[in-house]
Amino acid sequence: TRGAWSLVSIASPLLVPPGLSRDTVLGRPGANVTLTCQDKGPVNVTVSWQVEERGAAAVGGRSRRLAEGNALLLRRLRYEDSGRYSCYVGGRLLRSLRLLVEEPPETPRVSCYRRSHDKDVLCEWPLRAKPSPGTRAMLWV
Repeated sequence: TRGAWSLVSIASPLLVPPGLSRDTVLGRPGANVTLTCQDKGPVNVTVSWQVEERGAAAVGGRSRRLAEGNALLLRRLRYEDSGRYSCYVGGRLLRSLRLLVEEPPETPRVSCYRRSHDKDVLCEWPLRAKPSPGTRAMLWV
């Protein structure tokens, strides 16, 4: 019929990022996370933590010193808490962990339509929530 809308839903194949490395910890905004330096080891040593904030390497490697102790508790995570957390004993690096604070990506629901056979196809991807900063997606049709 002339001027009628036809609606077609498609499954969109997205480029999925490769698996995260073993030194990466994922945290959601607002959650608490505990980073552990050593699983086992001497208890009478002083463990210190440092964080290199996201983007700091490009700005000159700015890092800041954090608390001492084998476990580092980070409360109410914010996107800005993302970075590389490293623990040291006597200036010697023991472990380095990358913390990513992000919302998990939602499953895309893409719908495409056109008003008539002589019109362009329009596709929409409505979001239920704002994606985390730095989120990228690619749609292949």
